[in-house]
Amino acid sequence: KLVSQTRLAQMSNDPPKARPAGDRANGQYNRSKDSSVLTWPLIRRLESAAFLAMFIAVPLFAFRVVDYTARQLALNNSAHELVKDIRRVKEMAAQFDMPITVESHRYNDTGQGSYIIRSPKKTIEEVILPKGVTMVGEVTFGEDGSPKQPSTFDVSLENRSLTVNIDKTGVASMR
Repeated sequence: KLVSQTRLAQMSNDPPKARPAGDRANGQYNRSKDSSVLTWPLIRRLESAAFLAMFIAVPLFAFRVVDYTARQLALNNSAHELVKDIRRVKEMAAQFDMPITVESHRYNDTGQGSYIIRSPKKTIEEVILPKGVTMVGEVTFGEDGSPKQPSTFDVSLENRSLTVNIDKTGVASMR
């Protein structure tokens, strides 16, 4: 009984026994037989390096996703605001019985794109677009609220663009 208790104590507390020197004599040491190439400290270092790489990479990808989404939202919101303003201008032209024009301006004093809503006598409103958004197009609504001719606005941001079409009845649609 005493022998088995000492044997258990040796098995649980003692480090592995050293290999005899004769195994290494004359280059006959067989590493694959006695120990693995990947030791626990090396595996832990590899795990730490992989975790650190993921810890750094995830925020970088998240930043790109947030940036892309913000730009896409700026483009979509600008186009939707233009469609709402075109509908409002159509009603204003018929209500006040005067022609009203919506036209784009490349850049204003701040370097941002804009579009202007104006009557023959005065500028009613200038809408400044988000940074980087540009717009090209013009439409004039007559006294009856219908456009003088069908028109198209191109709203773009970098390599993405949306088109707002105004048909001959004055219905604005976005593609």
